[in-house]
Amino acid sequence: MTKEKKYSRRKQQVKRQILLIVVVAVLAVGSLGTYIVRSSAGKQETTEAAGSPGAKTDTGAPEDPSGGETQEERLARVKRTAVEENYPEEVVELLDKNEETVEFVEAYPNKKDCAPARTIGTDLTKGEIPELIQWDGRWGYTSYGTSVVAASGCGPTCLAMVAAGLTGDPSVTPARVAAYSDKHGYVDENNNTYWRLMSEGCRDFGLSCYEGEIRESAVVSELKAGHPVICSVGPGDFTDKGHFIVLAGCEDGKIKVNDPFSLANTQKLWDFKRLKGQIKALWVYSAEK
Repeated sequence: MTKEKKYSRRKQQVKRQILLIVVVAVLAVGSLGTYIVRSSAGKQETTEAAGSPGAKTDTGAPEDPSGGETQEERLARVKRTAVEENYPEEVVELLDKNEETVEFVEAYPNKKDCAPARTIGTDLTKGEIPELIQWDGRWGYTSYGTSVVAASGCGPTCLAMVAAGLTGDPSVTPARVAAYSDKHGYVDENNNTYWRLMSEGCRDFGLSCYEGEIRESAVVSELKAGHPVICSVGPGDFTDKGHFIVLAGCEDGKIKVNDPFSLANTQKLWDFKRLKGQIKALWVYSAEK
């Protein structure tokens, strides 16, 4: 065999060896990548199953925190617990007055001693009246008279809505107004709020007001001018005794009512004719200049 043939043959062997090494290397890298991907996926599945916010049950649906209870069953259970554990009577009675309060009552033993929120939140636009609920857990457990804001604080909650909305001050919470009302004697021995909180106390929250006429044209005119109205109402759609509500605006020829005790009522639009017979007095507000 000539030197040229030997050299050519050796050259081909080297090429095959190099090719083999390249193939093995490629296969090795591919296997490693597959292992890494599978390993990462396994870790991700373990993390989610261990209780991340997006974790789901085997059915693919979010876990049901109520254990599959109906609303009626939950109400019965919460009321039974409230009675057995001697929750204050006014807290237990919330369930009979409004089923929307079930979560508030259920959380009572864990939250009753928590400090109230210092603000109503950041979602506040000056000139717009926020929708606040007296049994909101952020302030509903706060004392008011010998009761709590959730049960007896409709007056302070209404004034907080109007004051925060007109002044743009989110620190005017129902708890803050309730404390003010307590301190200045605007709540009686039965935990009812005197009308003077609406006509006099409002000044300390940057408001001016006057007692208006219970007349549709007058009320609509004030609402269109951006002047919200607080009403004291008697038995009817909102209460079987006495209550305060806010007339927050007009829409489609009807009145927007912010009822501090009812989300359902707040989501409705109301004919003034229906409201008129229930209104005992009303006050019209504007921000002090």
